[in-house]
Amino acid sequence: MSFSTKSSERFGRVLEKSPYAVEDPLVKIQYVQRGNNVVFGRTLTGDDHDNLLYVGKVLETAKGRSFLGADAWLDTTFPHVIYITGTRGSGKSFDLGVLVEGISRLSNASPIQNGIQPITSIIVDTQSQFWTLGYAPRDTIPANKSQLEELTRWNLKPNSLASTRIYSPPGATNLLSSERTLQLRPGDVRAEEWAALLGQEVYSPQGHILSATLEALDGRNFDLQDMLSYIADDTNWPNTAESSRNAITYKLDDYRRTNLFSSTGLNVKDLLDGQTCSILSLRELRNEDKSLVTAVIARSLFDILGKHHNKKKMTSFFQNPFESDGTPDRVWLVIDEAHVVAPRDVPSPARTALVEYVKRGRDAGLSLVLATQQPSALDDRILSQVNITFSHRLSFQSDINAAVNRIPTKSVKSMKLLGSGLTDFGDMIRVLDAGQCFLGDQASSRTVLVQIRPRVSAHGGYSPF
Repeated sequence: MSFSTKSSERFGRVLEKSPYAVEDPLVKIQYVQRGNNVVFGRTLTGDDHDNLLYVGKVLETAKGRSFLGADAWLDTTFPHVIYITGTRGSGKSFDLGVLVEGISRLSNASPIQNGIQPITSIIVDTQSQFWTLGYAPRDTIPANKSQLEELTRWNLKPNSLASTRIYSPPGATNLLSSERTLQLRPGDVRAEEWAALLGQEVYSPQGHILSATLEALDGRNFDLQDMLSYIADDTNWPNTAESSRNAITYKLDDYRRTNLFSSTGLNVKDLLDGQTCSILSLRELRNEDKSLVTAVIARSLFDILGKHHNKKKMTSFFQNPFESDGTPDRVWLVIDEAHVVAPRDVPSPARTALVEYVKRGRDAGLSLVLATQQPSALDDRILSQVNITFSHRLSFQSDINAAVNRIPTKSVKSMKLLGSGLTDFGDMIRVLDAGQCFLGDQASSRTVLVQIRPRVSAHGGYSPF
């Protein structure tokens, strides 16, 4: 699909000038002259401009050729690891909504998608704010009213995702009447994840009890009471101290009472039904429980899609017909406040699962989108494969350093803001307004300042004050 040049199908001319003048020339960028577009996330070949989602507009002028006002697009064909950073209120959660809108099946056709083949997505919603993706903005809500005005200015129409499913844990406050219950099957949790969840080393006495219990119950569809009963049976532990068994029993019994676990809990395969966005609404869970949910989801996705693509490769190699079981070829896992589920210095169930996900998920068609307001608190190993970054306003130098270190291209060296010169990239990040970010990818010679477009679906992250 080619980019349109019809004024009725183009986005509004919302940027006629900019206070940001970058001194560094853009010596390499993926630019399409027809319609004035730039593309991030892939190197363009020929006239293939399909599978692009609309991000916003270039906000900077630059020495040499300037791309101010050009429409900015993001590739969806390649399995990406996207890293979004910014302080509270800078726009990082807003970005997540923009990206999910761009890859999803929408209720109405929209120019924010250029030849998109909709992609299944799962959102780890740590603040329970993405349920609004299934609704168009309403003018009766003050924050939505200003959003509607912005949509008009950008020549965009309100929209919504055509298919969303919201899951919440037992006991959580349900905002809608359509939430599904989120419970985990104890058998889907590995011994090392149980150990991390309960604050134990895998090779400690309590870690050994967990490993031995799971091994004994393997192959059964068991629940927490089955684990407790096995641990309580003296004949299973002739050489294990009773004090260690009692300690692990107390901790497991606490989880039994939360009802977070059930032998009939979530089968991750059920989240992969069609072009659906599944939203895991986790605000009321403890951080370690949010981490465990993320671990189970990430590891299960890797297993399911890994087997799916291996089967496709085998049938193709031997020229046999491929019989699909409905598993999609691509899935995007989106995690808000990622430092909560995979902190750098605190044991967490999700760390190992996410490290494997980013390092080997490409061959399984898996993308990962991480947003955090504390880049310095997120495990570096998970960020090892980042290939696209959105850098919003940050304040603390440690967070700025952590964010800049993961940008997959050069940062800006010199920029003028309303005539005042800035030569430190950290200072440039500090002065950004909400919705403005430096977008970096491997196909551009440096980061590019971009104004993120307004959401077409209702935004649930606005301030209530």
